[in-house]
Amino acid sequence: MANKAKRSNKQLFTGILLLVLVLVAALFASGSGLLDRLYAYTGLQADSEAAAKPFSAHFIDVGQGECCLIQTEYGNLLIDAGERPNAQKVVAYLRGRGVEKLDYVIATHPHSDHIGGLPEILATFEVTAIILPRLTEKNTPATQTYELLLRAIRDSGTKAIAAVPGGVYSLGELKLYILGPISQSSDMNNMSVTARVVYQKTAFLFTGDAEGSVERELLAGGGVLSAAVLSAGHHGSKTSSTENFLAAVRPEMAVISSGRENSYGHPDQLALDRLAAAGARVLRTDVCGTIVVGSDGESLYIHYENQ
Repeated sequence: MANKAKRSNKQLFTGILLLVLVLVAALFASGSGLLDRLYAYTGLQADSEAAAKPFSAHFIDVGQGECCLIQTEYGNLLIDAGERPNAQKVVAYLRGRGVEKLDYVIATHPHSDHIGGLPEILATFEVTAIILPRLTEKNTPATQTYELLLRAIRDSGTKAIAAVPGGVYSLGELKLYILGPISQSSDMNNMSVTARVVYQKTAFLFTGDAEGSVERELLAGGGVLSAAVLSAGHHGSKTSSTENFLAAVRPEMAVISSGRENSYGHPDQLALDRLAAAGARVLRTDVCGTIVVGSDGESLYIHYENQ
């Protein structure tokens, strides 16, 4: 009986070993996209030239939502965290990048596809400060998602900062400029925090779900909008990325965060056409998966999951 048990264990071990070898061979045969997905699932990160730069922006694929981790040698900034069910994916990604502390978090506006995962982030990581739009009593949403975020901010002891145009925050050589929201709106999309992130000679512009009316306000405000990389507004909706706004931003690249075959039809072809006419290279999380844009202070380096 003992010999039979030993043979059975040996056969089981051999079978498992063969299965592992087959899986490893399949991974290498399938290219870096599958490897990247394995890294993301396990919380590890595949090394890439873009991610190794002194500045890197990680547009994490959270489906129909938005989330971007910005890393420098001086600290970390997180913009949104997608829907609540994707929170653990974001947590795993941050841990895989070695994040233990977030110096700043921006909650662009109180919609669940942007802030749903933030309570989990606040419960997991030390967060120095969170920047949110200043809402009036009249337009403050009475949603469970927003209430959970406010409760998480209170319980974590994180400092809450109202997004005020003209606000400037620093992480070493990184500068974070708050451009909006400029005026109050009953439409939460148009209460989105607009932020321009500058590292040496490269700039990134984030507008949340802000639509054309906000873009016109930003243009009228006369502030600096130029950016090499634009996080396209409202997941590539036709109501954002207007022609005059793009002419002022002059993006070399536009990143669209949207879910595969989403019910909203994002990104809209009209927005894609305007971005193409503006000369921007478009990268989409629904096609590329997680997108990393690195900078050495002058040039951009790109890596994405589905290479």
